Amino acid sequence: MLDAFFEPVDKSVWAPFRNSDTLLGGKIHIHGNSFPKLKNCKVALVGAGYPADEVRRKLYSLSWRFDNLGVADLGNLKLNGDANSRQFAMSEAIGELLAAGMKVLIIGHDPLLLYGYYKAYRQTKEPVEVVKVSPDVDLDEGTPLRQILVEKPSYLFNIDFLATQSYYINNQTASVLDKMYFENHRLGEIRASMEETEPILRSAHLLMFDMNACRYADVPGTMLQSPNGLYAEEAARLARYAGVSNTLSSAYFYGLNPENPQSADHVLLSQMIWYFLDGFCARFNDHPVHNHEDFLIYRNRLSSTGHEIIFYKSRKSNRWWMEIPHPYDKKTFFIGCSFRDYETVCNDEMPDRWWRAYQRLM
Repeated sequence: MLDAFFEPVDKSVWAPFRNSDTLLGGKIHIHGNSFPKLKNCKVALVGAGYPADEVRRKLYSLSWRFDNLGVADLGNLKLNGDANSRQFAMSEAIGELLAAGMKVLIIGHDPLLLYGYYKAYRQTKEPVEVVKVSPDVDLDEGTPLRQILVEKPSYLFNIDFLATQSYYINNQTASVLDKMYFENHRLGEIRASMEETEPILRSAHLLMFDMNACRYADVPGTMLQSPNGLYAEEAARLARYAGVSNTLSSAYFYGLNPENPQSADHVLLSQMIWYFLDGFCARFNDHPVHNHEDFLIYRNRLSSTGHEIIFYKSRKSNRWWMEIPHPYDKKTFFIGCSFRDYETVCNDEMPDRWWRAYQRLM
């Protein structure tokens, strides 16, 4: 049973909010005295160690603005035993929630659990797209990313890296990312046009958000403590984009130092979760379907390469997608894009987003 994976939330955390009709702590279903019924719930909160309970105290005190959205706080994962046991608990519990159609938000600190988190998607029927917000890309032997890349059979299609900082990425790692056609969006690049991160998150299935991507002034309890990084409002904006995504079904927020607890970190993480819920309530559910009347279709052929690039624009949300043809069969799929990609094609240039996706199919 699912409840066997979880410990209840301590009463001192949730009791002060249970009688409120206006605060989140009084509106969600909390695993306190009993495990919540999930029948009418769409989003589940899961603790995975520090700083889950401290974030809950801040989150429960925020205003409820989500109408009839069903949210359940399932408590804290029982992460006992050795590393393999902890990975198993993460993958089995999250996998069961995903199979039930739940959207899952995980609050923890341990990056080693990323592999177990990713393995929760092993039963998926489609290739998995990951967005990882982090200052660096660690591909050393034994790291979670390395484990994900060498997993067999592979169900990974793409990893987009957001908010990386060049001085933390060596030439060898940059070369590997290039050869695998993964997209690496540096901090300065996304800060210049934050709206361009929305299509990236729109195509993703899971989000790995390393709080070390944020600058020390805004998140003083990180391990890295870098003067450069995302501002707090940028982190919250990314969380909302994740909530709006039609395909994204989970997010894992991690990376804070349990030996250096900071109230500001807990407040920001609670606000990021609030913005995810706000985005979830605003989902358009308008993923393209071939020749559907809810979409405007634009066909452009590049004179330089001969490739036909097909765009779908939603009449409901005005958002854009590109159709990616499979190079070896008649299958196609869609990736989120922006009007900027359409302008690129109108200028007879190949969009990098389209080309990398196409090459990953080769």
